[in-house]
Amino acid sequence: MKEILKSISKRKLFNCLLFLQLLFSILYFLLSAISIQSVVTDKDTVYKELDSNLSRTIHIEVQNEDSKNFSKFKAYVLNSNVVENFTGWNNNILLPTTYVFADLSSDIDKVTLDKDCDKLKKIKLKSGRYFNNDDHSNKKSKGTKKKPLSMIIGSEFAHNNNLKVGDTYKDGEDLYYKVVGILEPNSKWFNQTVTNGYIMVMDNAVMVAYVENSDVLMMHSSIMHFYSIVKDNVSTDKAIATINNLAKKYNIIQEPKVISSELEQLNEENLEKNRGWLIIAIAIMVFVAIGTSILIMSHMYMRRNEIGIRMANGYSFKKILLLLWGEFFVVALLAFLSALIYTIIYCSGGKTAMSSTYFISSYHLTGSVVLISIGIFLLMCLPSLLALVFKLRKVQPKDLIGGK
Repeated sequence: MKEILKSISKRKLFNCLLFLQLLFSILYFLLSAISIQSVVTDKDTVYKELDSNLSRTIHIEVQNEDSKNFSKFKAYVLNSNVVENFTGWNNNILLPTTYVFADLSSDIDKVTLDKDCDKLKKIKLKSGRYFNNDDHSNKKSKGTKKKPLSMIIGSEFAHNNNLKVGDTYKDGEDLYYKVVGILEPNSKWFNQTVTNGYIMVMDNAVMVAYVENSDVLMMHSSIMHFYSIVKDNVSTDKAIATINNLAKKYNIIQEPKVISSELEQLNEENLEKNRGWLIIAIAIMVFVAIGTSILIMSHMYMRRNEIGIRMANGYSFKKILLLLWGEFFVVALLAFLSALIYTIIYCSGGKTAMSSTYFISSYHLTGSVVLISIGIFLLMCLPSLLALVFKLRKVQPKDLIGGK
């Protein structure tokens, strides 16, 4: 091993270029493979996290939720007897009492929940209760000291701020909140939409009851994505037709989709998009493997005098071959490990930082991707290793040191 490392150190430029060539091709493959994996896994994540039946839950994306007719549209959908609920949420921030202007790191991640969100995903509480009708009433929840808004807080947020159920919290905009519940540790909620596969960890975040038609400034960040669970005795086609007819009547621009169908469509679109990048990555690795083997043989030709002298001094064919293999494999292995380490750091285990917490996605390095990449890496190395055997078998000491 010492002899291999010494030989590598004598040829820094060549080995550095070889290292970079292998590094970038392996890295490109890893990132492409992770993209494909995340597309497949996102679907499983939604099925795991959503408690309602995906084939009976409709996602309604509303474009003009600020329309004066929206409240009527929502009420008539609920009264149409085709769905159990019409709910949604938005992801925003809450400014703490200690807020410093332009200091984004001090913001608290907040999810504002409309009525019946717990029918989509169960909310497990360590203490306290879930939101009730009074919490969503614009007559009883105004954000004042006497009529505070209701919030459920993460376990870490409760600990950091020394809060318990029944306490009042005042934010940086002089709005008052009453703590009605504290979440179980490692509680989760969806970031933005159900189908994007991003799961928000709620330990250092808060949930606030959405108050419709409220004068409170924080409520003006309206909800655009709504979800309805279809009643057992109603078909999804009938529910969608009813929603479309009511939307047309009240001039609401919206698009209802069954979540399971939407997931299938998104899955196909994303697979198609990422499949092309993966094919390019594999093609690059094939060309790099061929190019590397040619480069290795060329480099061996440049070292013919050194190899000839070693053979003349008693080095066996096997010892020379192991030395050349060792040099190449050490550099290649360093490139592979560097690509793995960079990928692990870049993907951060699928965690993406928000303001006070983070969300989890499927975009991270998994054991299956590592195993596939190891196989691809060994296949990449094979042409170069075989090329060394082929080239070395054809030479004699007198040819290498210039004898006759």
